[in-house]
Amino acid sequence: MQVPRMRAAARRVKAGGERFLGGVLPGASARRLQIKAFADDWAAANLEARQATGPLWIVLGDSASQGIGATRRETGYVGVVHEKLRHRDAWRVINLSRAGAGINDVLTRQLPELIDLTRDQSAALVSCIVGAEDLARRASGLDVALRQLLASLPSGAVVGTFARGARSGPAAALDAITREEAARHRLRVAELPPRFGPGNRGRESNPLGDVEHAGWAEAVLAAIDGPPAEIAPSTDPELPVVPAGDDKPAGRAKAGDAKPGDD
Repeated sequence: MQVPRMRAAARRVKAGGERFLGGVLPGASARRLQIKAFADDWAAANLEARQATGPLWIVLGDSASQGIGATRRETGYVGVVHEKLRHRDAWRVINLSRAGAGINDVLTRQLPELIDLTRDQSAALVSCIVGAEDLARRASGLDVALRQLLASLPSGAVVGTFARGARSGPAAALDAITREEAARHRLRVAELPPRFGPGNRGRESNPLGDVEHAGWAEAVLAAIDGPPAEIAPSTDPELPVVPAGDDKPAGRAKAGDAKPGDD
């Protein structure tokens, strides 16, 4: 127990130095130091969460899930949601997200970490909000990668939309995929406020502020408290009704299907 505590303390000291330097340096240098400070803060918090008890929330994602753009890590949407959950029970959070991550990063790095973590302790909740950087970079094969990711998440996981209310464009097409796969795999969909427009190069160049993180927190909490998506029954007698969740691919990460907060 003592070694993880010492490591967490060292991480927090390092993060404090990075925050101080970020406060005196301009522009891009300050942003890079904030990214490092938040990453070290989360690394320390993750070490402490591993030693604690209580329902476990595991976060996958990119810079938004790290809290980049918020004044403090705690005012990022993950921190806000965690604080709300702690009023219900002794919730812990382990944040595996990385600034600048795309869907492939989640598939190749974060999901294996999730699977490793849940071998010894099951997760009551998993969330994965990612893809904004891929969309901004116009990554090829994004639709296929998104389907693969959503099929790999445990039932009941929370995922996010890209462009709430939009009827056309790449973001709207990805939202259609997200809702389709969410119904197929019984995922919860957080209807996030849109963050993209002309000239936007992704969350790294235009991060969420405290107010926007608070809006995301509301959307994520609503998804946590809502039921998983279901495949709508067909009224066509020639089309079979496929129960959601019956055909899950091998290698899906495991987590409890129970609604967070249920006894």
